Amino acid sequence: MITRCESCGLANDQGIQLEPCVRQHPPGKSGDLVSLRELEEAFPALLGIRSAERRSIDWEFIRRETGVVLPSDFVALAETYPPFTVDDFLGLHIPSAGEERYFVRGVQEGLRNLSELRAAGMSHGHAPYPEPGGLFPWGDSAEGDIFYWRTTGAEDESWTVLVASHNDDWCEYDGSLTSYLAAKVRGTVLPDGLPPDFPSPMPVVEAD
Repeated sequence: MITRCESCGLANDQGIQLEPCVRQHPPGKSGDLVSLRELEEAFPALLGIRSAERRSIDWEFIRRETGVVLPSDFVALAETYPPFTVDDFLGLHIPSAGEERYFVRGVQEGLRNLSELRAAGMSHGHAPYPEPGGLFPWGDSAEGDIFYWRTTGAEDESWTVLVASHNDDWCEYDGSLTSYLAAKVRGTVLPDGLPPDFPSPMPVVEAD
């Protein structure tokens, strides 16, 4: 029998209803996190690629290599879903078990690219992590838009989202990654430099 965490919906094959996963998913500030269940309600197409069992990812390796503890809403998403794209446009950088090094390489490449933009005076004053308030990449688009966390504050749960569009618009969303995705699907995100027809009325999700 498989049951799921009351907080994030992660699978547990021991047949025991779990309390919220405080160790892996520490509580954020009030209103900061949108639970995985809420994201799925806003974006039911996700359920078609949901993993039957918890995806086991070596988060400690990622922490050692990148120097960060990633936000708990992203951890919950990554342990439940494989890497995926939305409307063949937005791709999320989600690690897979045994392939964490590729996730790290992608992060490192993204940080180098941002460093080069800053050196050329094209980053609008934004700096890459680990500088204070630096940006940390989590996704990209088919048109070259880059999606970052802004590593604000001392806690990963306070990180917000910043979209650097290929049109040179740099727009911030004051919320978590999952909150941004849910709001984007619902159509409640202010214009952020992305195509006005993204996402479509019924977004299509595909596992990579």
